[in-house]
Amino acid sequence: MKKVCICGGGNLGHVVTGFLAAHGDCEVSLLTRHPEPWQQSLEITTPEGSVLKGTIQQITSDPAEVIPKADIVLLCLPGFSIHEVLQQIAPTLTPGTAVGSIVSSTGFFFEAFKILSPATPLFGFQRVPFISRLKEYGRSADLLGYKPNLSIAIEQMDNKEVLRAEIERLFHVPVQLLNSYYEVSLTNSNPLLHPARLYSLWKDWHEGMVYPTESLFYEEWTVEASSYLIKMDEEFNQLLVVLPVTKGSIPTILDYYESTDAASLTAKLQSIQAFKGIKSPMKRVDNGFVPDFESRYFTEDFPYGLQIVQRLAHQHGVKTPMIDEILRWGMTHLAHQKFNPEGSLLRRQQMRMLDILLEVDKICKRHDIKYWLSSGTLIGALRHNGFIPWDDDLDIEMMRSDYLHLMEVLPKELPDWLALQNDKTDPNYFYCYAKVRDRRSKMLEQNAYDRMWKEQGIYIDIFPMEKHPIWLHKLTEKTIGHMYKVWRTSTDDAKAIKSVRRIFWLNNSVLYPFLRAILSPLTSHLSPLKTITSGMGIPFHNPRYADEIFPLTTHDFEGHQLPVPGNADAHLRHIYGDYMQLPDLSKLAPHVGELEFYE
Repeated sequence: MKKVCICGGGNLGHVVTGFLAAHGDCEVSLLTRHPEPWQQSLEITTPEGSVLKGTIQQITSDPAEVIPKADIVLLCLPGFSIHEVLQQIAPTLTPGTAVGSIVSSTGFFFEAFKILSPATPLFGFQRVPFISRLKEYGRSADLLGYKPNLSIAIEQMDNKEVLRAEIERLFHVPVQLLNSYYEVSLTNSNPLLHPARLYSLWKDWHEGMVYPTESLFYEEWTVEASSYLIKMDEEFNQLLVVLPVTKGSIPTILDYYESTDAASLTAKLQSIQAFKGIKSPMKRVDNGFVPDFESRYFTEDFPYGLQIVQRLAHQHGVKTPMIDEILRWGMTHLAHQKFNPEGSLLRRQQMRMLDILLEVDKICKRHDIKYWLSSGTLIGALRHNGFIPWDDDLDIEMMRSDYLHLMEVLPKELPDWLALQNDKTDPNYFYCYAKVRDRRSKMLEQNAYDRMWKEQGIYIDIFPMEKHPIWLHKLTEKTIGHMYKVWRTSTDDAKAIKSVRRIFWLNNSVLYPFLRAILSPLTSHLSPLKTITSGMGIPFHNPRYADEIFPLTTHDFEGHQLPVPGNADAHLRHIYGDYMQLPDLSKLAPHVGELEFYE
């Protein structure tokens, strides 16, 4: 008798374990992080009202106890757990053991190819075989609906028919073998279905908005949600055209649900009996309910479903505007939950930086000083309408003439709770750009030299920009670069700061004025410059194009219309490439060392 090990104890884990154990076609063991609450006997209630009772041979959290004995290992896991569990089981796998996933659309094959041996047979389902709901953890669950047939992909195995027939025998339904793992890894089911509905429900939600009741996810499905779903499915099918996918192996949303348009699709989804009573992912608060951004609808279907589709589409040059918009919305909320939820230290820092910027903005307007949001702050404006959720600084840029004007007026017009920090106001400050700092806070970054500065509060950076050739700017980087080397190699801060200040003075007060007076006019006369770069001595030399910056326009940033380059999209693409593509959130970490608020 075949031995099957199920990995995972969620809704599907319960039902698949109980179903296989009850039919007696194999010996079933279970690998779960929480084995203690489980009992050996598991009860599964079917849609017909009958109860399947199965016995689990072994329940453990140790892969070494069950994986080596298994003929088949079947993952019933959320997307965020697949990588970790594959790494845990890999050392204990017996050669020839087949490893599969009940859900393949959350990155299983992509992770398995990287982690497991090329000799390990892999398989995955196109759609889950059951609609499942947990009743009592480790004891009982409901099987709410069956699939009349199943489709699977098998890779890294010569005789695929043997494994296909075994899966068919275990699940008691016809099983079709697909031609490519793409046909199970890509699906227009949950990774498109759930985000479309969530976006229609809460795209306008903001902190402080409370709903009186929990909405029903499917029974109250709307034509708006169907329209989003159909548009995403059209983009999804454009991707399938350029991949080695058999035409028709993944039916369109309309075909799958036997619909013709948004209205008929809406009626169909509202009427499915197995979906009755399923509520939208919400959590209770004092006055009602708010979206639960920590639910699996968000934590799985966006980063481990829709994002996989988007990345493949971008790799193959397929445009996905609807997918991009909805993915960006969902991932932004996930990032907010992880990095800067309301009341968190980072969010308080961001709001304090915004307060600083708004004061500087008032002064700039009063004196007709032109500035624009830049770098990550500008990306945040265009991608998130505010701060990038994990961003802990705020940058603005302006032409050098405006910068010099601003340096004159800021000391006279800043409120008492703010301070201008530059080489004139702080004796130990040695940057060629300025900061405006909050005096009601204290932050010590991981650089040692900031601890010697007079002002140490939360700040924004103000960068002067100049029109000069890139080669000239790179030259100024080299002349001032020795300053940083002195600081890094010194063990005596007090001694090093004197050398640093001397190098800074020679560059900022002697060399740079000379270069501006002699070389810049000459090069500008010989070749009128269309590029703008950071001021001399600032170690950022990506060129900016004047016709992408001017004339300036405005964009929403945390509820305020603030200046941005006139063609901000082209401006950012020249510097960062596809800046709208979100990075891997698991690899991000803010760089602030210590932060205190005094009021």
